[in-house]
Amino acid sequence: MMKPIVLAMLVCDYYYRDAHTGKSILAGTFSSINSPLFPSKHGNCAVYISLTDVAVTGQLQLIFRKENGPFSMTLPPWEVQCPDSRRAVVEIGGNINGLPLPEEGYYEFVVMWDGVEISSRRLQAVKINLGQPGQQQENPPDPGTPE
Repeated sequence: MMKPIVLAMLVCDYYYRDAHTGKSILAGTFSSINSPLFPSKHGNCAVYISLTDVAVTGQLQLIFRKENGPFSMTLPPWEVQCPDSRRAVVEIGGNINGLPLPEEGYYEFVVMWDGVEISSRRLQAVKINLGQPGQQQENPPDPGTPE
């Protein structure tokens, strides 16, 4: 089976494709999400994928899942058309509103091509303590000491 090569995969706040230039516009790339509570939902995020060596038309699908956990969410697939040349770069992106995060830990976006996993991108969900405004933490960590 011919599988495309994933050149880049980014997670960001927002993805947009300019209709006039065909350029992909990405805003706010990140690899972790902070939340004071879990389960949580991240308001808006987007995934951008750049492929090459697309030899045949196929279906690309993202699965968002917890690493070593039971949570998994399958996103709607994209039908990717084979370009005129396998050397061409195919760019795909989409926005996800309300990304569910059941608990803190590591998650991943998995790229499936016609049902076969070809790449993944890790994302960490981190629980943070917001505290009260003006309230000082008890025994704040020394910035020079690793935790």
